[in-house]
Amino acid sequence: MDSLCRLVDDLGVLQGAWEREPFVSTGLDDFSDVFSLESAERLIHSGLPLTALRLFRDGRQLPSELMLRNRGSSPRSREKLADGTKITGLVAEGATLTLEELHTHCPEVAAFSAGLARETGFEVDCTAFLTPPQARGVAPHFDLIGIFLRQLHGSKRWRISAPVRRFPSRVEPVDPAVIGEPLLDVVLKEGECLYLPHGFVHVGDTTDEPSLHLSIGLHGVSWEKVFRRLLAAATEQFEELREALPPTFLDLDPAALYRERAELLATHLAGLDWSLVPVDTLRFRQPQVPQILGSLTAALARAGSTRSDSARMPEQRSDS
Repeated sequence: MDSLCRLVDDLGVLQGAWEREPFVSTGLDDFSDVFSLESAERLIHSGLPLTALRLFRDGRQLPSELMLRNRGSSPRSREKLADGTKITGLVAEGATLTLEELHTHCPEVAAFSAGLARETGFEVDCTAFLTPPQARGVAPHFDLIGIFLRQLHGSKRWRISAPVRRFPSRVEPVDPAVIGEPLLDVVLKEGECLYLPHGFVHVGDTTDEPSLHLSIGLHGVSWEKVFRRLLAAATEQFEELREALPPTFLDLDPAALYRERAELLATHLAGLDWSLVPVDTLRFRQPQVPQILGSLTAALARAGSTRSDSARMPEQRSDS
């Protein structure tokens, strides 16, 4: 659990709080080998696609065209790219920058995400948030997955409230009037990480210093997915569950009809051959991360070696 231990200081606490309550881990190790302020600066000047970044100010998203790079009159590609200089100016004016799908654009984040996926069995995605001092980026909201907010630079104050709806399955705007009193009000500092179960409403504001944090999301395997797999296995194994409803079912008492089949389903599930539903099939396979440095040089060397071997091979004789 090396990757997970870089996000929490006590795995036992995480086990008890998972999907139930937020908590903060402190005294974590340096995270600059994964992502840092310098990493963010390199990325925004690397010509990222415009879809990989978003800007917010005072809870509202800004038009992406504000950071569009001018590529001249005859670009080879129509893809819209981000302009690092424009982004820097907008951040200086108080905008929050988000760098999304970091596992696609940053090999170090990709390697960390792959390790976390192997340990948990969950799909992992990472987004960086860079916010200037005394600013609010994203409005109060909730996520559909559990997330870890790993503070990398500066500090940020977080206020977390109970879910408006427990375990929500779709994104909805949060009405400020229905947000309850904060369950947790904390200033997150470098070397600390906040765990937020899915559905918990949260909002972050910077202090007198700027903030960079990495939001690491885990797409957990829900019981709904498990039960769907169980139902499919039971339907395959027990023929009664594949029987069609009677042609007069519209005139029957639906409650009695459903109750009878639900009891039958419960009986069959209790006697189900569990080997038909291997848990490992629910594990997410994070894409393999290539070697970060030296892989291209090694590939060129292999290609040269292959061509040399081909040149030395004797010509095959034909006896026909």
